[in-house]
Amino acid sequence: MEYNLLQKLKYASPLTAQEKHIVDFILNNPEIVFQSTAYELAQQTYTSASTIVRLCKKLGTKGYPDFQLKLALEYQQSPSSLRTPDHAIIEQGNVLATIDSVPYLYQQALNDTRRMLNAPVLLRIANWVKESGRIDIYGSDMNYYLAQQACAKWNELGIAAVAHNGPNMHYLNTMNSNSLTLSFVISHTGENQAMIEAARVLSDKQMNVIAVTGNNRSSLSKHCVETLLTYGYKEQLRLSKMSSMISVMYLFDMLYMASISDNY
Repeated sequence: MEYNLLQKLKYASPLTAQEKHIVDFILNNPEIVFQSTAYELAQQTYTSASTIVRLCKKLGTKGYPDFQLKLALEYQQSPSSLRTPDHAIIEQGNVLATIDSVPYLYQQALNDTRRMLNAPVLLRIANWVKESGRIDIYGSDMNYYLAQQACAKWNELGIAAVAHNGPNMHYLNTMNSNSLTLSFVISHTGENQAMIEAARVLSDKQMNVIAVTGNNRSSLSKHCVETLLTYGYKEQLRLSKMSSMISVMYLFDMLYMASISDNY
């Protein structure tokens, strides 16, 4: 799904403080943009022309003239759609406000997860899935339910997969180190102590453990042989949780699709 320039302006992330200021100015004063050069807009926003051009490129246009043209065309078609987004309204339950914002957040989570993806690592993990005798996925709270969904899909293919709501230390300590079990450990921050402990025990048994986390320098990643990076919307905590959920599902679904191609 391709989002237009107005949507990108309203929901763009991540932006610097200067870029956010420029975006807010444009959303509140669109007609001024159509009549100003990059230098003139920079003067009115107390920034620089180079910052204006850099923002235009970040929003997917070739430069300021291209940005002006696309914004003018879209604004002409729908002037009322150019207004500052209010995530507080969205969180309070304004359904109409979510019609554009929720799909954009979903797409942003997917795009950023794909951007951070290391294809050779994903391929290596997909091969481990094929060779495994069992898949264990560890997660707590919301991540446990994501683990259950991923396991349910693999179980439908005849691939044994079990979701664990936190580490089962008896199971971990008695596990055969020669087992063909492949383990995933989910923690968006990578600092969940229970998940770190599970990864540590598995790592000590020299087993293949994959961290599913938003921080590849986290304590969790240090105990894992590979890391799959997740994305989280950084502007608000609640939206970050939603974006992280979509990101985790996307990663597991890619591995699931690779399993389907090998089983059918």
